[in-house]
Amino acid sequence: MLIGGSAGAQLLTLAVSPILTRLYDPHDFGTLAVFTAMLVCVSVLACLRYELAIALPASDAEAENVVALSVVCLTVTSLLCTLVILCFGDEIADVLNWEHASGYIWLLPVGIFAAGIFAVTEKWMVRSHHFSRLAKTKLLQSATSNGIQLGGYSFGVLSLIAGAIVGQSLGAGQYIVREIRQRGGGVSWAGIAAVASRYRNFPLFSTWGVMFNVAGVQLVPLVFSALFGTIVVGYFAFALRLVQGPTTLIGAALCNVFIAHAPAALREGRLAAVVEEMRRKLAVVGIPALVLLTVSGPDLFAAVFGEKWRQAGVYARWMAPWIYLQFQVSPISPLAQILEAQKMELAANFITFSMRAVTLAVCYVWSVPGNTSVQAFCVVSAVAYLAMLTLFMSRVGVGLPAMLMHDIRKILLFLLCAAPALYLFDGSVDVRTGLAACYFMILSAGWLYRERRTGTW
Repeated sequence: MLIGGSAGAQLLTLAVSPILTRLYDPHDFGTLAVFTAMLVCVSVLACLRYELAIALPASDAEAENVVALSVVCLTVTSLLCTLVILCFGDEIADVLNWEHASGYIWLLPVGIFAAGIFAVTEKWMVRSHHFSRLAKTKLLQSATSNGIQLGGYSFGVLSLIAGAIVGQSLGAGQYIVREIRQRGGGVSWAGIAAVASRYRNFPLFSTWGVMFNVAGVQLVPLVFSALFGTIVVGYFAFALRLVQGPTTLIGAALCNVFIAHAPAALREGRLAAVVEEMRRKLAVVGIPALVLLTVSGPDLFAAVFGEKWRQAGVYARWMAPWIYLQFQVSPISPLAQILEAQKMELAANFITFSMRAVTLAVCYVWSVPGNTSVQAFCVVSAVAYLAMLTLFMSRVGVGLPAMLMHDIRKILLFLLCAAPALYLFDGSVDVRTGLAACYFMILSAGWLYRERRTGTW
C-alpha cells in the first residue's frame, strides 16, 4: 500500500513535468534545487534522528515521548536556522551566487519545520499501521504541490518553492493534532529526558551516516550554484530528479523484500545466493533505462520537455551509469546490518562522500567549466558506487569479474535488440518517434518477462 501511494505520487510528478518545463525555465528550477538542497541538508538532521526511534518502544506512552522529543529538537533546529538566516542570510546568498533569489531564503526555516513534522508524522503512522492514510497523504501532497506549481506559475520560482513546502506539510498537521487530542497523556519532561538518554545512539551515530549520504548529493547543487550559477544547477537537478526518482521507488520496494528474506538466508547458509540473485534482478531491470538514456538521453529530453532542456538530457546520459550502479547497491545495502558490519558501511559512505568532495574541489581549483564538472562528478560517482558494490558483494563471496561478465553480456544483448528503436528515434515528434517508442516499450516488457520466466536474471 505504501509503495502504491509513493508510486502514484511519483507518476503524478512525472506526468506534470513536461508542463512545468514549459512554464518555468532552467534558471527557476536551479533556484528551486539550491533551496531544496539547503532544506534537505538541514531537515534530515533537524530531529537529531530521534524520529527513527518512534517505532521501537513497546508502549505507546514511551513512543509518544519520543515524538515529543523529536518535535522539541525540530523546533530548536528551526529557531536556530532562523537566527542564522537573520544574521548571515545575505552572506549565504552571496556565497551561493543566489543574490537574485535571496528573499526566498527566509522560507527555509518554514520548510525545515514542515519537512520535520511530516517525518515525525510518517514514522508515527507506520507505528500505528495507518498505511492507508499515509498512502493517501503522499498522493494528496503530490497533487497539492504540483497544483500550486502549475496554478501559480505567474509568480515564478516562488510558486515552485511554495509548492514544495506546502506539499511536505499537508496532511501532517491535522493528523498530529488529532493524535495529541486522543493521546498525549503520558508525555512529560521527565519522560522526554528518559527517551533522549535511552535512544542517544541515534544522534551520536546515525547522524553521521545520513550526513555523508545526503551531503554527497545535496552539496552538489550548492557548489555548482556558487561556481556556475543556477542554470547549470537547474539542468543537473532536473535530470537527477527524472532519472533517480523511479529507480529510488523500485529500489525501496526491493529493499524491503531483501530485508524480509536475508536474515533467514544467512542462518541457512544461502545468503550469497540470495544476494547475487537480487543483484542480478536489479541489473536486468535497470538495463532498458541505462541503454535509453546513454544512447538517446539528449533527444529524449528535448522531445518530452522541450528543446531548451536538451542539456539536461546530456547530463542524464552521464548520470545513467552512476544511477544504474546505485540502483544495484541501495536495495542490498542492509547487508551491512545483517552481517553486523556497520563500520564497513560507514567507511563506504565516507569514501563515496570524500571522492565526490575531492572532485568538486579539484573542479573549483582548476576552474573546470560547468558541463565538464558535471561529467566528472557523474563519472566519479559511478566509480564510487562500483567500488561500494564490489565491497558489499565480496562479503558474500561474489567477485567483480563475475558481476561484470553477467552485466556486460546482458547490456550488449539488449542493445542489439533495441537498435531498431534507437535508430528510428531522432528527437522529433513524428510517426518515426511513435513507432520507436512503441517498439522500445514492447521490447522492454518482453525483455523483463523473458528474463523472469527463464530464471536467467
